[in-house]
Amino acid sequence: MVRSISEPSVKNSWISFVVLEATLLLTLGLASPALGAKKKERDPEELTNFLLSPRYSQWLVGPVARMATAEETKKYLSLQVDEEAVAFIEGFWQTRGGSSVFAAQGPRAIFDARMKEADRIFSDGTFRGHRTDRGTIFVLYGEPDEMRFEEAPRGRGDFLEIWEYPKDTDKGLDDKKPERFYRFVKKGDRTVFYRGPLNRLQSGASIRQ
Repeated sequence: MVRSISEPSVKNSWISFVVLEATLLLTLGLASPALGAKKKERDPEELTNFLLSPRYSQWLVGPVARMATAEETKKYLSLQVDEEAVAFIEGFWQTRGGSSVFAAQGPRAIFDARMKEADRIFSDGTFRGHRTDRGTIFVLYGEPDEMRFEEAPRGRGDFLEIWEYPKDTDKGLDDKKPERFYRFVKKGDRTVFYRGPLNRLQSGASIRQ
């Protein structure tokens, strides 16, 4: 004899399934903070203050966007004249060791030196090097321990440029440790972060992060 399943029973089973699924997703989120903690990359236009001159309008674009707090970003985007921007930038670096006895070796000096090098090496199209994805990582964390090229998954471009940092790398200018691996791919006339699927070997490297 086939027993019929009553409507309340089906409803209760469905509710139990939804609750279980929600619990698993929450547990996964708590167990894997790196998945949810990553800051969403903002478009250059969102970080551009069009009220300022070209010299200061895109100051936030690139590594500074990862260093600045949400409050600092909001404040800078509300500025209306260059004089306010100059004062803001001075204050920004003062809160990050600008008054250090060894100011020549402080965060601002390191930033400026790496920025010049990034502009020389990583400029893409109309983007200055330090405002590109590769330039941003270089300015924040310095030169990677290893740089190599690997074949990209089919249909995703010719090659991936892979940067690897050792596990014991010091914190960067954003006061965070770099990820073990950064992957970049050519997209038009620019080289950008690669977020797509990986080949088996690359997936293995990712697991070891």
